[in-house]
Amino acid sequence: MIFEIDNIELYFSEKQILNGVYLKAEPGKITGILGSNGCGKSSLLNIFFGSLQARHQLIRIDKNPFLKPMFKTGFVKYLPQHSFIAPKLRLKQVFNLFKIDWQEFLRNFPKFKT
Repeated sequence: MIFEIDNIELYFSEKQILNGVYLKAEPGKITGILGSNGCGKSSLLNIFFGSLQARHQLIRIDKNPFLKPMFKTGFVKYLPQHSFIAPKLRLKQVFNLFKIDWQEFLRNFPKFKT
């Protein structure tokens, strides 16, 4: 699946945070979002996830407009920047909570087996 978010305009009160932002995430590619503190990186991800509504936004999956919030689909998982996970949980337990395949993770990152 190819995820795209396009023409994003976000305001808080009258202050414009995002203007005309475009982001594309493709399978097998790493997509990074870089910027200084307060420039709207987390807001962009919240818009994509569906937990924040922008003034203007277009979200597409495989070039088709997508109108439902992503968090209702199960296609996308979002882990906020502030920890909300109990410190005593093991990584494997966290993966189970988020329905992430632990074995697939180990195949991609074999150093975690130790």
